[in-house]
Amino acid sequence: MKKIYILFAFLVALTMNISAADQAKQPVQPRQGATPQSNMPLAEQGDSAYAKGNYILAEKLYLEALKKDGSSAQLFYNIGNACYRQGNLGKAVLNYERSLKLDPTDQDTRDNLEFVQGKLTDKQIDNGSFMLSLKNQIVEWFTADTWAVIAVVLFAVFIGCMAVYLFSNVVITRKISFFGGTLIFIITLITVLISFAAANRTESNDYAIIMPPAAQLSTSPREARTQSEQAFLLHEGTKVLIVDSISSSAEGKWYEVKVGARDRAWIKASDLQRI
Repeated sequence: MKKIYILFAFLVALTMNISAADQAKQPVQPRQGATPQSNMPLAEQGDSAYAKGNYILAEKLYLEALKKDGSSAQLFYNIGNACYRQGNLGKAVLNYERSLKLDPTDQDTRDNLEFVQGKLTDKQIDNGSFMLSLKNQIVEWFTADTWAVIAVVLFAVFIGCMAVYLFSNVVITRKISFFGGTLIFIITLITVLISFAAANRTESNDYAIIMPPAAQLSTSPREARTQSEQAFLLHEGTKVLIVDSISSSAEGKWYEVKVGARDRAWIKASDLQRI
């Protein structure tokens, strides 16, 4: 009876963790068939305009579908393509990034993003942290939904191992199930944490894209009045991390942004669009 109580306690504890991860997830629409049937006419009209080379109209129709249906990875991908065809590299990068935010597994979107980034004036600067880059790569392997499913499957395997350990009379089998179950339990917890990170990535809007052809950043939240107040110049399509913001009636709204591992400066809010 005591063994059954132990097994039940493990079940309750892990179920609470998995439930919390599932609640934190943001619904992610699949790339294929991302727009509901009721909204297909707008998307189809956009596809038709794109095929005819009318990229301005295609972008307009995709944006209308986006407003009507809500966000979808497919629509952001299509908007990015239409913007690139118009020569709007910044908007193309922005929409490819938004598409990958919803579906980081889509290789076509990632390939297009890398292609457009190769045409930018500013090459994307590494943040300098190997561990952070590794973490981001792992999180982007799957969507938050998929990570949660993996966690549930691993949890079921863990329960099976514990059942074998508690009820088997074979010593070697008990040892294998105990150590195997312990390892799977640890992996399950890690997977739950990754699921949280993937859901947070979808909800976060801390990253932004430079939109004008060139933007002068300042050492303080105002227009640079002297050369010493000029920090550095960034160009269209560059990705930055927003770390702070400030607003004033005289200077308007400014963001403090981080580029790479160390460089920080202030930029007008109107020069950015959040991903």
